[in-house]
Amino acid sequence: MTQRNKSWKKHLAATTVLFVLAMLSACAANPAAENDVAERAQARWNALLAEDYETARSYYSPGYRSAKSAVDLGIDIRTRKVKYRSATYKDQNCEKDTCTVRMEIGYEVTRPVPGLAKWESKSIVSEKWLKSDGEWWFLPQK
Repeated sequence: MTQRNKSWKKHLAATTVLFVLAMLSACAANPAAENDVAERAQARWNALLAEDYETARSYYSPGYRSAKSAVDLGIDIRTRKVKYRSATYKDQNCEKDTCTVRMEIGYEVTRPVPGLAKWESKSIVSEKWLKSDGEWWFLPQK
């Protein structure tokens, strides 16, 4: 084998190794992306709790935003019997471009039954988030 062929084979082997490593790293979970969805989920809830419906709406999917205004979102939230009092990120389960985020939501229900002024509790809520055009969006249930 000539020196040129040996050099070419070494170059090819090195390039192949680099390519395989790049592909493996691309397939691995991206913690930064997963942190992004956790931060966005918490920020959406923080906005809802502050009754900042314009900001909260900015985390919803583009399809939702094209159909519902911030006023619509505010009316929907304010007319529920359930009033949200707290929200804490718990965990998430992500695949390629979708995540299920679990949040612990504190809430109260005013006069749920005769004789009871209000009832307070917490519950774990699962939310769907979708990655589109490099950004995570909340996908509300229909």
